[in-house]
Amino acid sequence: MDHQPESQDLYLAQTENRHLKETISALREELEKMRISSEASIQNAVVAANSEIVQLKSTIAALRDELEWTLVQCEEKIQKMEQMARDEMNQMQQTVKTLREQLEKYEREQK
Repeated sequence: MDHQPESQDLYLAQTENRHLKETISALREELEKMRISSEASIQNAVVAANSEIVQLKSTIAALRDELEWTLVQCEEKIQKMEQMARDEMNQMQQTVKTLREQLEKYEREQK
């Protein structure tokens, strides 16, 4: 009869041991799932960040091109305006010269 309680204690210990092993196994599986999920989340975040970086670089390049094009257009307008100003000044100088010559001619005729 002494063996019966020992046998029952052994059975209970073995049952508890099996349950603990199953719990450990389940916890390991859950921990592995969480690790995989965490790695996937990190990978997704890295992919999203890289995608955003590529998009931002593309936007920067497009804006830089547009800025350079605008600068070229402005420089061309400035050159045209400067040329128009030079042409107008030359025309005015020619007009002044012509008027001066006419005035001198008139003054000679008046003498």
